[in-house]
Amino acid sequence: MAAMLHRLTLVLLVVAATVSYAQHPAAYGRALDGNAVTDLARPSTKAVVLFFVASECPISNRTFPEMKRVREAFVTADVRFWFVYPNADETPEAVRAHQASFDPGGEVLLDPDGRLTHLTGATTTPEVAVLLPNGSSWKPVYVGRIDDRYVRLGIERPQATEHFAERILREVLDGKPVERATGSPVGCSIMSASFGRGMR
Repeated sequence: MAAMLHRLTLVLLVVAATVSYAQHPAAYGRALDGNAVTDLARPSTKAVVLFFVASECPISNRTFPEMKRVREAFVTADVRFWFVYPNADETPEAVRAHQASFDPGGEVLLDPDGRLTHLTGATTTPEVAVLLPNGSSWKPVYVGRIDDRYVRLGIERPQATEHFAERILREVLDGKPVERATGSPVGCSIMSASFGRGMR
């Protein structure tokens, strides 16, 4: 019975999100106040970074210090950071409390219908996407692991030895070719309108 109610709630959330975005077709997501976000950054911004996170994913939560460190390291570099909550069952109240606990300075986007997951191809929390200006839109140049702390589920290094998100941003800002993502993100599968939840 509880599982059926959960599925029904998810369906209703997806329907509500679909109606909302039908009214705002150019929206990338919703802010915590419910307003549509139609611009990820001003046109002069050098890069946009999307951290895909989930309030109930343990690996996502344990990766927050690294995401916060990267955000703060580039705070003056004309890079816009967003913490994207893509799961359809995340509520603004829960996300607000979660973000305040892990990085109160970070900007938040709710993406329950999967617009940003479709734009980037992200499948997992935690995962990072780095976007560059492409005319009037944004083009992903890197989508993948944030660092290499997690080898696979159940196997974790004491500390990360590779900091992919930071390295990619430095390459972008220095005008260097961006390396392709290596390895698969480790964490929880995104559960938006078109994804199912699970561990990866």
